[in-house]
Amino acid sequence: MRKKRLIILSAIIAFVIYIMPAFAQSPIRIAVVDTEKVFQDSVWGKKALEEMDKATEGWQKKGEDIEKELTRLEEELTKQRTFLDNKEEEKKLQDQIDSKRLEGQNLIQEGNLALRQKQQELMEPIIQEIKDLIKRIAVEEKYDLVLEKQLDIYKIVLYVNPELDITNKVTAMLDKSYRDKNPEKAKSESQKQSDKPAEKPKETEKKDAK
Repeated sequence: MRKKRLIILSAIIAFVIYIMPAFAQSPIRIAVVDTEKVFQDSVWGKKALEEMDKATEGWQKKGEDIEKELTRLEEELTKQRTFLDNKEEEKKLQDQIDSKRLEGQNLIQEGNLALRQKQQELMEPIIQEIKDLIKRIAVEEKYDLVLEKQLDIYKIVLYVNPELDITNKVTAMLDKSYRDKNPEKAKSESQKQSDKPAEKPKETEKKDAK
């Protein structure tokens, strides 16, 4: 572990030595961003995660149904072997069990493939949009470097000025991008929020004026 960290440190030092001459006449402008937080906090990201959860639950339900049927067949086969002596019925049940197990294996493969495709369909546009927004901020605000908080290299940094963190800015821009790309959905969600009854303010306890 220590050797690995030394290699990382050496790489950083080498990088700093390399870029310093290019920026000797002006200070380097650096920003940091937590893209995972951007994804999870944004409206677009939340919608994608909700849709992924629903898709996952659907496949899990199918798997649970197969598991229940398999358990029922196995219990029936055990009873058949214990209390009855009907080889023909035993074979029939065993064939059904084997078929159900194969169905379960196929379901796992089919589900994994479908969920990977769904994840790619939902996540890739958001990830690309986040990258584009970060690049746009970097160009407009003249940042020379934008560091990802989730990278292992970032973990050796002891302190970062909060003013350098553009995570909230990227999240706000991503939300705006979602509204621009999905005006009908954004309008519908906004209407749902406005239709919700306003929460009543909590009554403050009256203190005895003694």
